[in-house]
Amino acid sequence: MRKWLGAADDTGELRRYKADRKRRAQFLALVSQTRDELSHVYDGSATSEQKRAAKIAAIERLRMRYREMRDSRWRGYQGYDVWFNSPINNAKLAATSVYGDQVATFLRLFDLCSGDYPRFYALVRRIGALDKSDRAEALKAADSCD
Repeated sequence: MRKWLGAADDTGELRRYKADRKRRAQFLALVSQTRDELSHVYDGSATSEQKRAAKIAAIERLRMRYREMRDSRWRGYQGYDVWFNSPINNAKLAATSVYGDQVATFLRLFDLCSGDYPRFYALVRRIGALDKSDRAEALKAADSCD
């Protein structure tokens, strides 16, 4: 998308695209921060009741941090309101984080291939042909497109 908008010389659209990407990264960072908080809660020695209360508090902090970011840094941008206005649980946090991690991984691979789509697709096909554990390792370890 970045390449196409740059080639189309549409600076307004490119600026909006970059702002959207930045917001997405900030949203994913909020989710990741909350998952880290919850991981510490679950690994601790608190009772089940205390852990449930800590989870509720962590999710409320997530919502509060989002509202603060939306209203200040994002100047009222409401693109993630639907996500935050629906129930938030561990499964939703995990799915969102995994998606965000994978997007970042594939963007890194694309950059390794210098934005060359045929080379990028060839790399992804090679990695995709591996079994699941080897594929996960190859995605993490890739340091060149070849």
